[in-house]
Amino acid sequence: MRAPSCLSALFCFGLLAPMALAQDQVLPAYSIWDVVLGQPVTQAPDASVGEITCGTNGGPPGRELGSFSDYMTCTPEESGLREVQFSYDDEQDYIARALELEYKALQGGTSVYAHPVIVSVLVDPEGIVQGRRIVTDDRTEDMVRRTAFTLIRNFKGRFGEWALDCRDVPMRDGEQPVGNQFIHELCTARSPDDTTSVMLEATYLRKRGQQARNLETQEINTGYFQSQTRFEEVLSPYVLSVAP
Repeated sequence: MRAPSCLSALFCFGLLAPMALAQDQVLPAYSIWDVVLGQPVTQAPDASVGEITCGTNGGPPGRELGSFSDYMTCTPEESGLREVQFSYDDEQDYIARALELEYKALQGGTSVYAHPVIVSVLVDPEGIVQGRRIVTDDRTEDMVRRTAFTLIRNFKGRFGEWALDCRDVPMRDGEQPVGNQFIHELCTARSPDDTTSVMLEATYLRKRGQQARNLETQEINTGYFQSQTRFEEVLSPYVLSVAP
C-alpha cells in the first residue's frame, strides 16, 4: 500500500522535525542586531524584512517607504539623523503558529527577547547607519505590555561589559506608582573602544491623568499605566536622543 501523501509541505515538515524548525528556522531573516553601524543603509535587504517606514521615535509607523534607500524622504531628527523603521518578515511567525509551537518566544513577530518591539535604524544624510533604536511596542495587549519594563534586564546582560552607569530617575510632578511599584531607570555607557554610546531606559509608572480608578464609576481603568523599555545605540560623534 502506498504511503499517504502529505496534505502540505508545512504539515509534512511539522511531522518530521517540529523541534528542528523551532531551534533553527523560527528566526527573522534580518533583525535589528544584523544591522552593522557605520555601513550604508542599503546593507539592509529590502526583501528580507516586512514593512519599511519612516520612524516616529518609538511610535507607530510613519510614511511607508519602498526601500531602505528611500531614507531621505523621512524628516530628520534634531541630530540630523533620519529614523527608518522596519518590521521583521512574519513568514516564520506564521509557521510557528501553524505548528502550534508552545514557546512564545518563537511567535514574537517583531520582537527582542520575546518582547514585542518597534525597531529602527538612524541614518545620516550620506546614507550611513549611525545608530539603532528599539522601543517596546505599546500596541500589544495589557498583560504583555505590563512586563515591557523588564526588557532592560536583557539589555543589561547584552552590554554588561560596557560598564553601564545606571541610576533611578526621581518621580516627576504628576507621576504615580502602579500599585506600590514605581520604576524609572536610566543607564548609559560607552563601548570599550570608545566609539559607541548606548542608552537603556525602563519605566513602569502612571503618568499625569492616568488614574487607577474611574472617579465617577469607581471601576478600574484598564491600561492606564506606562510600561516601556527604550534602547538606543549611536556612533560618535552623534549623541543619544532624549526620549519623548
